[in-house]
Amino acid sequence: MALADFHLHSTASDGVRTPAEVVAAAARNGVRVVALTDHDTVDGLREAAEAARSWGLRLVPGIELSTDLGPRDVHLIALGIEIDRPDLLAFLAEQREHRQGRARRIVETLREYGIELDLERLFELAGEGSVGRPHVARAMLERGYVATVQEAFDRWLGDGKPGDIPRPKLTPAEAVARIHEWGGVAVAAHPCFVGEGWLGVLEEVAAAGVDAMEVYYRDYPAETVAELESAAERLRLERSGGSDFHGLGNPGERPPGDIVFPDGWARRFVEFLEGRCRRPYLV
Repeated sequence: MALADFHLHSTASDGVRTPAEVVAAAARNGVRVVALTDHDTVDGLREAAEAARSWGLRLVPGIELSTDLGPRDVHLIALGIEIDRPDLLAFLAEQREHRQGRARRIVETLREYGIELDLERLFELAGEGSVGRPHVARAMLERGYVATVQEAFDRWLGDGKPGDIPRPKLTPAEAVARIHEWGGVAVAAHPCFVGEGWLGVLEEVAAAGVDAMEVYYRDYPAETVAELESAAERLRLERSGGSDFHGLGNPGERPPGDIVFPDGWARRFVEFLEGRCRRPYLV
């Protein structure tokens, strides 16, 4: 298990464990520094901070943002942000409104394919969190339209599928500028997820001012990690690591901390956060 995990999701967005449960799972797995990085919301961080305090963990405040780079959906993680800033909270409220509108359009689109979903059920699944495509997938699973959450994405909700409905997003450069204004650092999340040509996309994101990249991620094989290590060195980006835990049971998902994130690089990234962020920790 890793010393640190800088990419975790809870019921505040599209995870299935509460913030306290996520922190507890990380602590039981030997993680000492965690970042809760829910999509477009900081609502779970207070609960996570209480849990981190009780378990003796350091908690880095974070969020995950989706950005558009041409036709590519590029995710950035903001770490060490100042979560009470009015400009941040206004931006996140706007993003959640966009997510609700997209959920309505997804339900309407899927209905054209004979898939009948109850919009209110999606909001029930999301609870107080930000509604997203994983909630649609869970609703489809409940109604028997798919056998797994992953099947919902593979057939209906993934990039280029019928339910892949766009919403307004920042460019990577715009997002990086905001993250820096919020006192944090910007990390390129799961670079390989953009598909073929990921290295060129990563180069563009690095040129946009991103500070680090997720080198140690979930179930990446050794050869992919080696490629990412080489890219990080060439692009002069710090190396982060995260499990991207949601608790959805998707193929390749790992529990908090179950990543190959060497202690030396984890400590170096912690030092980087402490040197760059005005308030790197909530606890």
